[in-house]
Amino acid sequence: MPKAVARTAARRARTVVLVLLAVVVVGATTLLAVPQWRAAVLPSATVVRNSPPPAGYRAPVTASPAALPLDDLSQTPAPAAKELLARLAKLPKGAAGKTSVVVADPQSGQTLIDRGDRPAVPASTLKLLSALVAQETLGNDRRFATTTVSPKAGTVVLRGGGDPLLRDARADGRASLQQLANSTAAELVRAGTTRVKLGYDATLFTGNPWHRHWTDNYRYSVAPITALMIDGGRTRTGEADKNPARTAAEKFAKRLTKAGVTVTAVTPMKAPDDARELAAVQSPSVEELIAHALQASDNTAVETLTRQAALASGQRGDFAGASRTVTDTLRRLGLWASGMVIDDTCGLSRENRVTPGVLVKAVQLVLTEERFRSLLEGFPVGGVTGTLTDRFDDARERAGRGVVRAKTGSLRDVTTLAGYLVTSDGAPVVFALVANQVSRPLAVRDWMDTTTARWAACGCG
Repeated sequence: MPKAVARTAARRARTVVLVLLAVVVVGATTLLAVPQWRAAVLPSATVVRNSPPPAGYRAPVTASPAALPLDDLSQTPAPAAKELLARLAKLPKGAAGKTSVVVADPQSGQTLIDRGDRPAVPASTLKLLSALVAQETLGNDRRFATTTVSPKAGTVVLRGGGDPLLRDARADGRASLQQLANSTAAELVRAGTTRVKLGYDATLFTGNPWHRHWTDNYRYSVAPITALMIDGGRTRTGEADKNPARTAAEKFAKRLTKAGVTVTAVTPMKAPDDARELAAVQSPSVEELIAHALQASDNTAVETLTRQAALASGQRGDFAGASRTVTDTLRRLGLWASGMVIDDTCGLSRENRVTPGVLVKAVQLVLTEERFRSLLEGFPVGGVTGTLTDRFDDARERAGRGVVRAKTGSLRDVTTLAGYLVTSDGAPVVFALVANQVSRPLAVRDWMDTTTARWAACGCG
């Protein structure tokens, strides 16, 4: 083959390859831009921000669910189990290998449907159980302080208190480095100090900050768990920060300098317990943290809360201590079944095992026990809030909009939904739908949304 012809052929081949690559990139970008498609290929248990509604989505005419809490509902007879079972949507063939459905009447505790109440991977519905444990252990009103202390002249230590919602800049009324730096600088300047070394202390939590059963693909959206982080451990681009504590310290140094105190060095440092406190900012209350964690399915917030619960229970503030605390507390609350395993506390690990029956009992406890009622504020509402914002989006599912309140769970091969609804004739129902070995996640989600919408529309008394 002549050299000129060979060069032309090579150029054409390169052009074809580049065009194909461009098509792949554009196609992938388009795919990931649509929330429902993105959820089908990415582990949506890692999502901590709400996605915008998909194209063509119509908001519900009303977003008013039945009265919360359920005290104002009359003692409506439990729906007929046969009627509920008849409204169970048909799951498309091959969409999932294993499915379970458990439904109960929260007023009497009567089980209405029990199809496959066996241990399964719960994904983020595990957060319901972890939130219960955090609330039971810590109470509603506790807050966590991020502080600055001065162990000696010319040294300031930024000490993390395990606030998962600490911000860099002042925003939304939440604690921020900006507030803390301004208060710290004012205290230092008042004492005649305008130049310091900055240490940062994240030792409240111990052990490996990354769970041994979390896969590497989670690293794009889940930060290492540490007692000192800002903005949920995310960078400006939305990716997970690889060293959240160091980033927080560096941002604090800049804000301290801007406030009039020059920082000469930034290093990790364990602050003595008796070091003089300069300033402090407080996290939202546990009640508010739980509501955020459930609405947004925030893995970092849940893992942080369960570490706080572990420390309050005398355990270590690490993955093992958090899992042990959740396990022990669930057993004490009667929320345990043979074969269950709590491996992490946010649901990312595929080693977790929970029965749908226990999820149903947990929701029933939230509805019927006064001390757990605050968790209701965290339940996403179908088609309206949280991780259910872009669900219940077609005609078959419309009856569930504003009525179904449930925690979602989603990994590549796991889809779950656990919560409650009130039927059209006023009967409350608690439910858990769990699918493992999922090969068609969108089909499974539609099955769950259609089923719960049918129950919501049911006059099944």
